[in-house]
Amino acid sequence: MGRGFKKWSWVVLIVSIFSSNVFARYPSNNIVYVRPSIDAGRYIVTEQSQGLYQWGYNLGMNINYAFESAEVVPATGGGRVAGVVDDLLVANITGSLGLLDWLNVGIDVPIVARETFFNFINPDASQCAVTRACPKQTKTKMGDVLFATKIRLIDSDRSMFGLSLQPFVSFPTGSGYYLTGFGQFSGGAKVIADLHFKRKFFMAMNVGYQVLKNRRYAPDTANARIDDLILFSAAGNLPIGKNFAAIAEVYGQTLAASPFRHQIQSPFEAMGGLRYSPGNIKRWMFTLAGGAGMDKGFGAPAWRAWGQVTYKNTKVVELPGEGESVSIEAPFEEKIIITQKIHFAFDKSDIRSVSFPILNDVVEVLQQNPDIKKIRIEGHTDGIGSDAYNQKLSQKRAESVRQYLISKGVAPDRLEAVGFGKSKPVATNDTELGRAKNRRTEFIVVEDQ
Repeated sequence: MGRGFKKWSWVVLIVSIFSSNVFARYPSNNIVYVRPSIDAGRYIVTEQSQGLYQWGYNLGMNINYAFESAEVVPATGGGRVAGVVDDLLVANITGSLGLLDWLNVGIDVPIVARETFFNFINPDASQCAVTRACPKQTKTKMGDVLFATKIRLIDSDRSMFGLSLQPFVSFPTGSGYYLTGFGQFSGGAKVIADLHFKRKFFMAMNVGYQVLKNRRYAPDTANARIDDLILFSAAGNLPIGKNFAAIAEVYGQTLAASPFRHQIQSPFEAMGGLRYSPGNIKRWMFTLAGGAGMDKGFGAPAWRAWGQVTYKNTKVVELPGEGESVSIEAPFEEKIIITQKIHFAFDKSDIRSVSFPILNDVVEVLQQNPDIKKIRIEGHTDGIGSDAYNQKLSQKRAESVRQYLISKGVAPDRLEAVGFGKSKPVATNDTELGRAKNRRTEFIVVEDQ
């Protein structure tokens, strides 16, 4: 059967087999090698380059079931001889925090809720494999806890391409005997690259390296080797309508010393799923996915089912009423009222992707109200900085909003953009909350039927 893999622990056990001589000795490789994305990006296993903004946070629960993740197969090919791990139910609890706009920290705590384990570690291991009479055990264990940081190098909110570096360390909290951990501290790093095509399709690739202490349990069988690993994953995300997205991923690992030389030590999987993200600011995400091993690598299952629930709070600056939808209170209201902030890159006019759903609702309001012939997009800043600088910045931001609405189908002649700088405050500039209220975008109806 095959196996799949992702970002942290990767190593391979070996169920050594040769027709009549099949056994694996303690310690062993890690069967719990597939991990979810720590900060709940656009993908399930693959990380995206964009992290959380400062003081943003994410909490996630991932549950996946893998069937026949490890088994004994003849060295010459053919079908299954015996199972090593037939049932593997794992819950991954994840959490992450944005320390800075470009720096995240995160943790993944894997709990093996159920593992059906056939004990090959006994004097009659070879006969046990042939007769399939090995003692069967059902265990609940910890996996190896992983701590990671994400350092953003290129901001994908400002361009179509993003790049990050993700160093990580794995702690030996799992059980080597039951294959739920490496039995050693390990660490490494990943390079995360992604791009989007006008935000209608997203792609990402992760390439990493994990350092492990070299261990060879059976010197005469290269299969039993534990050593440094090359990690790989790639994914695509296709938005479907306003609240859904289709996701496809491939992921795996291989020994750095002999890449792809031994199939059993190069597990790969493929998985596809559907994600639902309700609301205007997509904080909750619900994902269902399924996949299978692409080869007979250790850990790649016959099939895998995955469920994910995450909550993300971008935590830029929260204002009263954040989270409500765009509304017009009357057919000829003076303003289109939005209760969320439009977020821009610091000191720039680039719109942050977190604000796209809000502006999409403005587009919907205009499409549903053709009586509104023209609106003025007003940009306002706080009181920090000179009058000339703030006026220029507010004008650029208003123009950015106008161009976004046009790109979504609003006729250009219905929109005009004006920057007012810091000349029209709605709150004091002496407090952080007051300045946050003053940094705003308003939509004023200037002509209606």
